[in-house]
Amino acid sequence: MIDIPDGIMMPEEVSASAGRPAEELTLSFKHISLDREGLVLELDVLTNFDVRPQLEHKMKDRLIKTLGNITDVKFSYFYDESYGACKPCLAVSGANPTEKAKPVSDGVILGKRITMAETSYENLAEISGARTKVAISGDVFEMEIKETRKKNFWVMTLRINKGPRAAAVKAFIKSKQEYETVNESLSAGDTIIVQGDIRYDDYIHENVMIANSINRGIKSKRVETYDGDKRVELHAHTRMSENDGFNDVDEMVKQAADWGQPAIAITDHGVVQSFPDAANTAKKLAKKGKKIKILYGMEGYLYPDDDAYDENGNINLSKKRNTYHIILIAKNLTGLKNLYKIVSYTHIDYFYRRPQLPRRVLDKYKDGLIIGSACEAGEVFQAVLKGASDDELLRIASYYDYLEIQPLGNNFFLINSDRYPNVTSKQDLIDLNMKIVELADKLGKPVVATTDSHYPDKESAIYRNIVMSRVGFGDTNSNSLYLRTTAEMLKEFDYLGERTKEIVIDNTNLIAAMTEEFQPVPDEKCPPSIDGADETLRSTCYANARRIYGEPLPEEIRERLDTELNSIISNGYAVMYVAAQLLVEKSNKDGYLVGSRGSVGSSFAATMAGITEVNPLEPHYICPKCHKLEFTKKLDVYDTGFDMPDKVCVRCGTPMDKNGLNIPFATFLGFNGDKEPDIDLNFAGEYQPIAHKFVGEIFGEKNIFKAGTVATIAEKTAFGYVKKYEEDTGKTFSSSEELILANGCTGTKRTTGQHPGGIIVVPADREIFEFCPVQKPANNRDAEFITTHFDYHKIDKNLLKLDILGHDVPQMIRHLQDMTGVDPLKIDIADKKTLSIFTSIDALNILDPDEYEFKHGTYGIPEFGTNFTRGMLDAIQPKTISALIKISGFSHGTDVWTNNAEDLIKSGVATIEELISCRDDIMNYLIIKGVDKSNAFRIMEDVRKNRELKQDELDIMKKHGVPDWYVESCRTLKYLFPRAHAAAYVIMALRMAWFKVYYPSAFYCAWLSTKIDNFDVNVAGGGINAVKSAMNALNSDDDDTSSAKKKELKVVYEVIYELLSRGCEFSMPELGVSDPCMFNVVDDRINIPFMAVTGVGRSAAISLAEAYKDAPFLSIDEVQRKTKLSSSNIEDLKACGVFDDLPDSAQVSIFDM
Repeated sequence: MIDIPDGIMMPEEVSASAGRPAEELTLSFKHISLDREGLVLELDVLTNFDVRPQLEHKMKDRLIKTLGNITDVKFSYFYDESYGACKPCLAVSGANPTEKAKPVSDGVILGKRITMAETSYENLAEISGARTKVAISGDVFEMEIKETRKKNFWVMTLRINKGPRAAAVKAFIKSKQEYETVNESLSAGDTIIVQGDIRYDDYIHENVMIANSINRGIKSKRVETYDGDKRVELHAHTRMSENDGFNDVDEMVKQAADWGQPAIAITDHGVVQSFPDAANTAKKLAKKGKKIKILYGMEGYLYPDDDAYDENGNINLSKKRNTYHIILIAKNLTGLKNLYKIVSYTHIDYFYRRPQLPRRVLDKYKDGLIIGSACEAGEVFQAVLKGASDDELLRIASYYDYLEIQPLGNNFFLINSDRYPNVTSKQDLIDLNMKIVELADKLGKPVVATTDSHYPDKESAIYRNIVMSRVGFGDTNSNSLYLRTTAEMLKEFDYLGERTKEIVIDNTNLIAAMTEEFQPVPDEKCPPSIDGADETLRSTCYANARRIYGEPLPEEIRERLDTELNSIISNGYAVMYVAAQLLVEKSNKDGYLVGSRGSVGSSFAATMAGITEVNPLEPHYICPKCHKLEFTKKLDVYDTGFDMPDKVCVRCGTPMDKNGLNIPFATFLGFNGDKEPDIDLNFAGEYQPIAHKFVGEIFGEKNIFKAGTVATIAEKTAFGYVKKYEEDTGKTFSSSEELILANGCTGTKRTTGQHPGGIIVVPADREIFEFCPVQKPANNRDAEFITTHFDYHKIDKNLLKLDILGHDVPQMIRHLQDMTGVDPLKIDIADKKTLSIFTSIDALNILDPDEYEFKHGTYGIPEFGTNFTRGMLDAIQPKTISALIKISGFSHGTDVWTNNAEDLIKSGVATIEELISCRDDIMNYLIIKGVDKSNAFRIMEDVRKNRELKQDELDIMKKHGVPDWYVESCRTLKYLFPRAHAAAYVIMALRMAWFKVYYPSAFYCAWLSTKIDNFDVNVAGGGINAVKSAMNALNSDDDDTSSAKKKELKVVYEVIYELLSRGCEFSMPELGVSDPCMFNVVDDRINIPFMAVTGVGRSAAISLAEAYKDAPFLSIDEVQRKTKLSSSNIEDLKACGVFDDLPDSAQVSIFDM
């Protein structure tokens, strides 16, 4: 039966798509929910046929159009028992109308229906070459279809897996119809059954199934079979348990909910970094009607500290003693805050190999916590195992709120262990558990059964074995630490007899009921405060606006400023603006320019506050004397004020300033001005620590923390782990299995770190422990900074995050200003000679242009010095600043230039002015085409977020004459750079380019100072031929330098070749003349610093300069005695002539007298 709301889908359309009579079809909406945060409609659809993408697109578009205020629709399909009973025929686009498309029946994707029994993956190697047809099933995790030279003939290669077992599959597609069907019906993540012969493939070096049939399969999953109340898992680890957890937290929470479990505890080893994700998953499930409660806990390392303190109260954690595992679960917000304090103190004050928890600390902060006895490494189990007396056992167990027992398989390693000679059988393990039950009964405490899950299922144990073997543990050969259903746990503990249900179900629910429901991070935004921030921002912006645009303010200026300020202040963002304003103001006063990043340049208020120099207004002229304002009427010609022709003020005769980059404010704060802003600033690298410290002066040192990060095992690292595991254990895996095993290890936490410039600010009236714990990065107790324990992304919507980044360009510009005396703010950004270096080398005045091997003038120019961007310069030949901004956008986007704009410009379909390079281009272009601002913004947002364009959006674009190539370009883009970010980069790049043209030696000094680690003094001193030889050597097969290092060296050699070709010269390091670490212009030559000599480090170079400044050296002996230079450093500096006049020793021989 087709049961779809009127206006969404007609039965005839469904029938035509499915190729079957409507009366044979089932299609109905069974469950509807709305994700209110993203306005995404989520539908569960019951069907008995495969819904084709075209039909799904129609339903989606019509639902969006009908409901109006939703942004997307997601479908989940469920098949009834009649699925596959009939044989529909699918029409294939592009097929010969006289030929029938290949039918897809009974879930058949290719070939015939598969009816034979499946073969296990383990047996495939034995069957190889036997030409015996076999069938296997699995999930597709890689898929590639390659067209061959033969017309209408393709080779498809799949890799499929069932858990950690995997196989490669090849299939030959022999017609257009088959290709269309396979391409549309099969994708990564699908479950399939394949049938064919097993053969060894010399190309991928493993056994491969040559498939003649592929059918759609049914994803196998473990189901709950117990009908009564369900258990609660009180001991489970996620991927945040360092190198030891392999449960994806969202999948784990979903699995517990699917099994009907009312709650689940998150208890990672010593950390709580999965809390925010667990909470978010629970919220999403609740919207779908699946309620599950999250218990926020941790498995800590209890340190018995009875006699561990000295007379001053200090504890010596290095004193060898056993720590015990312990479970802590927060009952309420008080308990959560105390848990966060415990995590913080164990990481900062008590970290020794792991975050150790002295019992005294736990006693101080245990209010609001439920304390469990944990696993076999817990204090209670260890006491039982070691045969402690009953009185001692009761004393130990009385500390805990509940006791814990686990599946016998968790502790099989104890049997016949040399450490535990009394444990020799399964019955001994049962007796240990029963003793714990007895203790609980005597104390009147509940005992609970837990899994201590480290991975989702038995098969996933191998991922843990692989990673644990790389961090010092042998292959555990255990596969028991997995999540279990209630039925599985009841069976596991059936030896408890009539008490099984009590311990597996009742008591776990009892513990869960002791906890309140709360969020691990407050839902509300909690910005800090700066007294008078609202008025400070408003008055500063208006004062600067009046200074530039005159009094009274022109209506266009006043309206934009009012709109922005009202949005910023009403949404509580004034503090962010004022903090950024204070930071930029201080940096500028201290002589360092600041570059803006991201889309902050979209905000005119940010410009007027002095936060960014990017002016987002439409291109305009402004008279600096009488303030006459003229906006361009040629937006389709000039989208950057700098490119407009020069003009003299008709009112007073003064040359007018040109500005305006045409960036809508909506890009920064949304069309309604309520989008979360993000102000990123680029400070000079050497100034960054000062800026960071100044944040503490603004908000209070105790309220600022470095933004923490979590580093996980990367794919390449995981692959190395798998290969080493094979080597260590003698096991061998196929290449497909190596890939799936590496994938299973990927994503597990490896360490922590800190964002290079992110600072989190807590309001003065709140504590950081209300939001998250804190720690030292990578648990380095000597680290200067304290970071957030949570990855900063988990809390940056709740707390203010400032991005204060260190960058080379502001530092180079400061260096240039010091060397030349030129104020960089007074440089003509639109200088024609400067612009010319982006298309020619004429302005560089090359001494011998006929012999010169380069054709570009942008080497060393930020944003434009790479091979990638030089290729764009060749294709575009930019003559305007607008074109340079486009190129910056192209270079930072994904699939914006390659496979998109590059093809359009080369084929002559579009001009540079029309092409999309930045997200704002879309909105600006559509507005010029006549699309209203709200729809233009909506389309821009959908494109930049990779959402499929809705039918009404396509209709709007078509109605306003948007060409097909533009629509297709929107569909294929993946990531778009903000125009404000591109503009900020280009403005700084043009300043650098100006210095390159007019002060070449100073430019190269500033640039080389940032590349000093890759500078070769011998190459530089050897002249042009030496540089050319060095570049050629990098291309030699005999050079074993890493590819990354070659790339870095090549860039430096290219710039050295260019500067020498311009007639610039180097001078060698000289005592009393050279800077220790910076290149400087000395006597019109580029003087090489001491640090540029290979092997001489920063501190050694500084020590040399400072020692010589105190008093000239009398001998080499004195140099060695007064500096940090090594003997080899001295020899290398000698070779550069630094110590030419110095004797080895200052001692005078009697024969010399």
